[in-house]
Amino acid sequence: MSGSEPASERLDALQRAMRLIADAVEDLPTECRDLAGNALLNIAAEEVAQDVGCVEAGRIFARLADLLTRGLQPPSGDAITLTAFDA
Repeated sequence: MSGSEPASERLDALQRAMRLIADAVEDLPTECRDLAGNALLNIAAEEVAQDVGCVEAGRIFARLADLLTRGLQPPSGDAITLTAFDA
């Protein structure tokens, strides 16, 4: 997906990807499920940095950190806007 798709298409694709990943985590062996969050965070950090560069990735993760610090946990079944690409 590129940044040129309409926001609704990007959101639909993002939500589909999130459902597929959540289903894949459920299918992991029990001994791996406890590590899935950490593994996904590492993968996400690398992918975001490659997609938008380290500086912008830092901004995105800072916004996420701010939400978490305020007790606003992102919903696992819905997308939240963290970048201008998803606005």
